[in-house]
Amino acid sequence: MKVSYSLASGRASPHCITWIYRKKRHRKYFRSRIDAVRFRNEKEQELGIRGSTELENEIIFLALNEIKDRLDAIDQRIEVIESSVRTQQGFLNDLRKPPTPKILRISEAAKVLRISSRKLYYLLDKGVFKRYKLPHTRTTFIKLEEVEEALGTGDLSELLNK
Repeated sequence: MKVSYSLASGRASPHCITWIYRKKRHRKYFRSRIDAVRFRNEKEQELGIRGSTELENEIIFLALNEIKDRLDAIDQRIEVIESSVRTQQGFLNDLRKPPTPKILRISEAAKVLRISSRKLYYLLDKGVFKRYKLPHTRTTFIKLEEVEEALGTGDLSELLNK
């Protein structure tokens, strides 16, 4: 007499235990392997086939395997959550940083405003525009916002009166 375990593919409960009792073959399906092995052990004890110590060891081994599989799945979920948290923190840090001001060289700003660079330096001295210098260069820059504001007014003489 024999009680055997098999895996049936394509079923909602794929773990199958098969045994022969009174010249008839019986099958029972289970959702998890540990339930199937428990039932197999009960049947073997009922039919008097195997010793109980082997069965207990096998059940413990299968239970530990199932616990390990679940822990691995939890670890994978935690890693996915941690990576998404890291990316979200990066997005938040980018949002917290003030945007760097866009700047133009004096020559570029003069072309945009359609005035000479000499007149633009004059406007800088009068305080119409603010100087913006980068630490590693000696070039003078003007913020793009100020140039756009000057373009919006139309006449630069209005800016001198402010």
